[in-house]
Amino acid sequence: MKDNKNYDYTDEFSSMVHSARFINAAELSGLFFSAPKWITIWMKFRNVMVKPLGLKKERDLWDLVHIESENIATVCKNDKHLDLEIAFITESTECDSQRISVSTKVRFHNSLGKCYFAIIKPFHNLICKILLQRAKNNIEKSFYR
Repeated sequence: MKDNKNYDYTDEFSSMVHSARFINAAELSGLFFSAPKWITIWMKFRNVMVKPLGLKKERDLWDLVHIESENIATVCKNDKHLDLEIAFITESTECDSQRISVSTKVRFHNSLGKCYFAIIKPFHNLICKILLQRAKNNIEKSFYR
């Protein structure tokens, strides 16, 4: 991942999961992109709302996943208003435990990018936390079967 000082916004959400099986970054990203229906509906609503502003329709980010290693998968999306980088990170910590994380970095190119992100930031944070918890629950549910 690139140095944070080149970004206008960064965040990282992490959780410890208990699983004897190692969860790789590709699997973690897949868990994030199998979102609940309400998030899918929210993204469709977002696409309708930003069209008049000239922002690109959000295409399926799953198509943009790049597996960098067993522990890191990234999504990079750039347009004239902002650059977005999402990283899915897995780290072994101790016996039967692992840290899973999602990190977001954003660089604004203009005031429309700043305005857009200011509006969606609370939803972004909520969705990241919900999807991280959902991924954790799915991993642990499969561990305890």
